Amino acid sequence: MAAFWLIVSRFLFIATNGLFLRAFAEKFSVRLSPKEWFGLAMVTTMGNYITPFAGGMVARAAYLKHRHTFPYAQFATLLASNYLVNFWVVGILGLVSLLILVDVTRFYWQLMLFFIAVVISISTLALLPTIRLPWKHRLAKRLNTSLEGWAMVKNDRRLLAKLIAYTLANILLNGFSFWVAYRALGFPIFFAEAVLIGLLTVFSILVNVTPGNFGIQEAIISLSSGVLGAGAGQGLLVALLIRGATLVWAFTLGPIFAFLLTREPTTQ
Repeated sequence: MAAFWLIVSRFLFIATNGLFLRAFAEKFSVRLSPKEWFGLAMVTTMGNYITPFAGGMVARAAYLKHRHTFPYAQFATLLASNYLVNFWVVGILGLVSLLILVDVTRFYWQLMLFFIAVVISISTLALLPTIRLPWKHRLAKRLNTSLEGWAMVKNDRRLLAKLIAYTLANILLNGFSFWVAYRALGFPIFFAEAVLIGLLTVFSILVNVTPGNFGIQEAIISLSSGVLGAGAGQGLLVALLIRGATLVWAFTLGPIFAFLLTREPTTQ
């Protein structure tokens, strides 16, 4: 039964990533069918496991450009703003989880300060007027891209509300996956602990240099599990179990939707 719920939760987790794409596309009057936004989520997950540096995102951007003439620049700015919304919600839920687990983790204050810093940094960006860095080097260009996308999102309250709701659902589904995986292996933990471990793994996308973030994500989960007292070894087993459940969908539905989407006609 635990295996069933783990596989179902990973299915829903991937599907919510498609909802992000649908919301962003609607911002530019691009209507994606369920086959497209759901299928692209599966294809992106599969691509991320095949290529390094989150290569599935490249395939998603190429499809939108070819099928809907969706500019790469707009895709990049909105993707960057999505990360900012994601990190902000992660910071808030991280603080809530720590308040629940105040007597559990030895690193309470260190983690608390980390999440506070994340929330304050992104909240400051939301309150300040949009700025552009004058420098021309690569880091400045990436920051400007993020700031432009963030400005578009923060000024659209309806879109922002959708993104926050989808992020909450995504985080809770991820936390549920961890909770089920720990219990399946005989290591019962609090749901708040499972959510917190899942939250910390979100930051692994900042160093997403291996296919499927393999090794990096496992290290973060193992370290987080050890910090929270659930055991580093147990954390590694849980990470592998969750990865396996995700691969079930990535390499069954991923190829199917890759085939179906390549047969979609180009929008004129």
